[in-house]
Amino acid sequence: MTKSLVLPWVALLTFGAGWGAMQPANKIVVEGGFEPFGIMVWQGVITLVLAGAFAWRLGVPKGREQWAVCAQIAILGTLIPHFASFTAVTHLPAGLMAIILSTIPIFALGIGLSIGREVLSWRLALGLLLGLGAITLIAASRGDIWGGSIWAVLIGLLAPLCYATNSTLLGTRGMAGLHPLQAFAGAAVIFLPVSVLAAVMTGQLRGLGMDLPSVALVATAVGHTLIYAGFLWLVTQAGAVFASQTAYLVTGFGIVWSMLFLGERYAVGVWVALGMMFIGLSLVRPAAKSVAPTRVTGETK
Repeated sequence: MTKSLVLPWVALLTFGAGWGAMQPANKIVVEGGFEPFGIMVWQGVITLVLAGAFAWRLGVPKGREQWAVCAQIAILGTLIPHFASFTAVTHLPAGLMAIILSTIPIFALGIGLSIGREVLSWRLALGLLLGLGAITLIAASRGDIWGGSIWAVLIGLLAPLCYATNSTLLGTRGMAGLHPLQAFAGAAVIFLPVSVLAAVMTGQLRGLGMDLPSVALVATAVGHTLIYAGFLWLVTQAGAVFASQTAYLVTGFGIVWSMLFLGERYAVGVWVALGMMFIGLSLVRPAAKSVAPTRVTGETK
C-alpha cells in the first residue's frame, strides 16, 4: 500500500482516538460547572491563539471567498455543533454522545448522494450499513441510557448533522486556498465574539482554575483545534464520506476512554458492535475524485 493510501488511514485512526477522548473530557467539564457558551469562549480563545500561532506566516484570510469559508467553519464546525454537544452531554452519558456522533457518515452520505457528490457502491453501502447496525446494537445493549431526555438526544444530533454538512461543502468546494489552520484561526475570529456576547448575556462566562474541569477544558480546546484542522485536510484529500468515518472510531474510542476515565461499563454486545464498525471501515476507501490538496499560500483561488 502506497504512502498516499496509508496516510488517510493513519489520520483517521489518530483523529478518532483524539475526538473519542474528548467525550468523557466534555462530561468532566460540564459536571464541573461550565456551561455551553462559557466553554465556547475559552475554546475560541485557545483556538485563536494556537491556530493563529501556527498559521501567522500564511497571513490573514483575504477576500469574500476565504472569509465565507471561515464563516462556514465557524457556524457549522463550531457554534451550532458545540452548543448542541455541550447542551446534550449535560443530560446524557458520554458514551451516548459518542454513539450520536456516529451518525455523521449517514448524514454525509445522504447529503453527498442528494447533490451527486457520491456514488452509492455496494462496498460503501455495506460499510455504512455495518456502522449503522453497530450503532443500533450499542443502543440496544445500553437500553437504560435511553431513559434520558429524548429532547437532549435530538439536540445532540444537530452536531453530526452540522459536521456532515460542513464536511460535504468543504469536500465539494475546497477552502479557497486557505491552509486548514489558517481557516480555523479565521473561524475563531468570527465565533469568539459571538460566544463572548452569548456567555455574558446568559451569565455563563466564568474563569479557569487549576481544578480538573478547567484542565479538561483546556485539553479539549487544544485537541479540538489540532484535530479539526487535520480533519479539514483529510476532507480535501480523501472526500467527505471517507473522512466522516472518523465518527465510527470516535464511538469506539469514546467508549474505551469513558470506561477508563469515568468507570462506565458496557455489555458484550457493545464489543461485537465495535467489531462491526471496524469491518465497515475496511470496506470504505478514500474517494477516487477528491478536491486537489489545499494550497497554503493564503491566496484566493
